[in-house]
Amino acid sequence: MGFRSLGLNEKTLFALSRINYTKPTEVQQKAIPEIIAGNNLLVRSQTGTGKTAAFGIGIIERLAGRKSKKALILTPTRELAVQVCKELQNIGQTQHLMIHAVYGGQGIEGQIDNLRRGFDVVIATPGRLLDLSRRGVIRINEFDIIVLDEADQMLDMGFLDEVTEILDQLPQQRVGMLFSATLDDSIMRIAAKYVKQPKIIEIGEIKAAETIKEEHVEITDIDKFPKLIGILRSHVGVKTLIFRETKIGASKLQEKLWQRGFKVGALQGDMSQAKRNKTIQEFKEGMISILVATNVAARGLHIENLGLIINYDKAQSEEVHLHRIGRTGRMGQEGKAINFIQRKQTLDERMSEDHPDFAWMKQGSGVYSRSSRTEQERRPHHSRSTRHESKDYHHRNRRPARKY
Repeated sequence: MGFRSLGLNEKTLFALSRINYTKPTEVQQKAIPEIIAGNNLLVRSQTGTGKTAAFGIGIIERLAGRKSKKALILTPTRELAVQVCKELQNIGQTQHLMIHAVYGGQGIEGQIDNLRRGFDVVIATPGRLLDLSRRGVIRINEFDIIVLDEADQMLDMGFLDEVTEILDQLPQQRVGMLFSATLDDSIMRIAAKYVKQPKIIEIGEIKAAETIKEEHVEITDIDKFPKLIGILRSHVGVKTLIFRETKIGASKLQEKLWQRGFKVGALQGDMSQAKRNKTIQEFKEGMISILVATNVAARGLHIENLGLIINYDKAQSEEVHLHRIGRTGRMGQEGKAINFIQRKQTLDERMSEDHPDFAWMKQGSGVYSRSSRTEQERRPHHSRSTRHESKDYHHRNRRPARKY
């Protein structure tokens, strides 16, 4: 079944053909007709199944058909905001719609200039949207379509207050959609208040896509880096995303790999937005083939032909793990994920001469090598009697104290 069967207009169909979207995924088949009809939705679907295009196509159709006026899409991260914006611009390229992304970490003046030229769709992070609203640049009650994308992550990141402040300002007559990898109690509480009488769409089990082949490697912390080098050398030319749990860890690993001659970049939260965009673009274009990232890249980052995910550090939850590995194996393509499972060293490994803790004992180390031991043997050693004789000599030759 193609997109034509969903009743899309010819301009949208032409745009989809230009970006090689020929067959809708399951979530697109089920969600797009409901959005066009103006129904509220709760959608649970695993990552990489085409959720963005699902609500994107539905929104474009409603705006082009003048069934709605303006659409607001809230995302938890700036990376996801940029990604969603590009996707909707591609889908709406024949409809002359003005689609903008606004997010923190980038100068607000340029975003204000874009919005003042007009907008039909705004993709925003909650904090930046509220900032623009308080400045009078955006009136939140203008939007009659609202999408909460990656709603579970939005709540996990502590945006509940900002999100509710935004939702409270929306008009009563609106189309509301909530897209999430999970529909837990916190999501359902939000939905009960702000998404009235929704239709619920659940796609598949909460698990990794079948196109992703996972490999688990039990390994000690000290062996991780040598193992990583071996994996990268056996996957030359494969776009690889390596996940670390901390920003410092990501930066250090990137530096070590760079010193080994790998074309590698880093993506973590302390980087400026301009630098993050530049790194992502270099990765997409193949200028760098390896990207070391924190969980900031786990959601919303879509890279064509991303062949390998390496979880250098274990994810803190199964949900985060699924989002990490979901960067590969997207839209039916095959992908691979290698997960390092850290184990403790055995006693034999700990006592091995090759263990770094004993490097100071190795010959030629300059710290405790055979040559240094020989040098110590050459030094004169004082026997106990010699030490006593020396003390007696000083006692006998001590000058008498002066008398005053």
